[in-house]
Amino acid sequence: MIPPILHQTWKTDNVPARFQDYIESWKKHHPGWTMMFWSDRKLLEFVAEHYPHFLPVYCSYQRGVLRADAGRYMLLHHFGGVYADIDCECAAPFDPIMGEERIVLCKEPDSHALVQASFRGLPYLIFNGTMASPPRHPFWLHVLSLLPGLVNAKEAIDATGPCMLTSAQCGYDDQTAFSIHPSTLFSPLDSAGRTDSQSQGPTLSIHHWAGTWWKAQPPPRLWDKIRTHAYRLRHRMTRGARLDEVTAKSSVSPGALASPGPTGPNIAILVPLRDAADHIRPFLDALQALDYPKDRIKLVFCEGDSTDGSWETLQAATAAVSEKYREIKLLRKHVGTSLDREKRAKPRHQRVRRGGIAKVRNHLIDHGLDGDDDWALWIDIDVWRFPGDVVNQLIGTGHRIAVPNCVKIARGGSFDLNTFVTTRPDRDYRYYRYMRGGLYQPPSTSPNRLYLSDVRHLDIIGLDAVGGTMLLVDAALHRGGLRFPEIPYRDLIETEAFGLLANDLGIRPVGLPKLEILHVPW
Repeated sequence: MIPPILHQTWKTDNVPARFQDYIESWKKHHPGWTMMFWSDRKLLEFVAEHYPHFLPVYCSYQRGVLRADAGRYMLLHHFGGVYADIDCECAAPFDPIMGEERIVLCKEPDSHALVQASFRGLPYLIFNGTMASPPRHPFWLHVLSLLPGLVNAKEAIDATGPCMLTSAQCGYDDQTAFSIHPSTLFSPLDSAGRTDSQSQGPTLSIHHWAGTWWKAQPPPRLWDKIRTHAYRLRHRMTRGARLDEVTAKSSVSPGALASPGPTGPNIAILVPLRDAADHIRPFLDALQALDYPKDRIKLVFCEGDSTDGSWETLQAATAAVSEKYREIKLLRKHVGTSLDREKRAKPRHQRVRRGGIAKVRNHLIDHGLDGDDDWALWIDIDVWRFPGDVVNQLIGTGHRIAVPNCVKIARGGSFDLNTFVTTRPDRDYRYYRYMRGGLYQPPSTSPNRLYLSDVRHLDIIGLDAVGGTMLLVDAALHRGGLRFPEIPYRDLIETEAFGLLANDLGIRPVGLPKLEILHVPW
């Protein structure tokens, strides 16, 4: 059962005066309990002694909140008892739950779940500020097993906090291991001090949301408004031609959008390439590992503007495997762009570079797809390793557009940063500051976007934009006019704009954070 132990943590042994009354409330209601207080130093020594295998991950966290989150899970596993944040006030004795053999958790207020859980596809949000557990419960080892893959997640709630914990709980094999209560039990108020709509049942503790690590976004200052105006003006003067939203939407057939999705098995693998002679034969070898029937696969390559003999290499290499596939088709499309490979990632080049890639992709749609193709699977030539069942996993989502998580090293950060979820849509000076050539190009560290590696605790997530390193699309959507914008559409271009346009038309792309493919590490 749950032992009478209370765990609390703080940076040092000197707890600020504003928390002292909360600490005393626990002692008042539980005079016979063992009170275990953990400073950062004591928690570090505890991890080193009892969970040495986890120490490298623990020490790699750059923020104290991440170490505090991870530490509480280990404390509950090792000792059991109750963990409570330092800003949690005990409202009544915990006697009603102390006889439990299950882990006792409560949900966060609905207002929090609406913001953080809904777009992640989570049914609710588990509160990790107060939790109770028997010792040595295996669920906590399950939680710890998820953390190494999330060590670089952008948001604390995904790396170690409530979103990760909710995914762990929902995905745990034994759901009888939990006693999950409404928010009333441990967190009856939301961060704005409002009583939660779940309000039912007893309240044993109250979380006061003191914001020891979370800070609310302050209202814009006058200087911020001036900067927003200036950056927006610069954008309007330099954005160039744009794709009209109404025109873009109307170019896609309503019949294609209303289609229920493919029922046939035929796939066209579409591969744009340029200066890729060294990758062609290894790529064909990698395709051999697919467990999808080869007689259902058509290969379509489109080469253009190469200077390394890619076209000749492609002809020779595909001739050797032509009997293995349903069909092999070779296309050429020269767009005339010439960029220094070392400088091609510079923001000022993206409109021209990615606009050219979009033209090649659209050429592949126009000349590579036909009525016999049920799916279009885009793969970049420098994707060098993927699971044999990757096609079946993507099709198995039941969605018409799906992508895996492209990384350079297993469980590393996402490489394909064109696949993302927008988390902060505000268009203030921070947004317009990163406009170049009519394209919004924030740094990868921007809080406005989450990439698939940031939410690796999830099995699937809806996306606002997609990348093309590997991209599965219902071929009927392409044939019906859903193409890759060659000029900016709502400040994005190429695959990103394709995903955005699909969303605007009611087709939600999805990403599989745990399904990893490897890109050549350059």
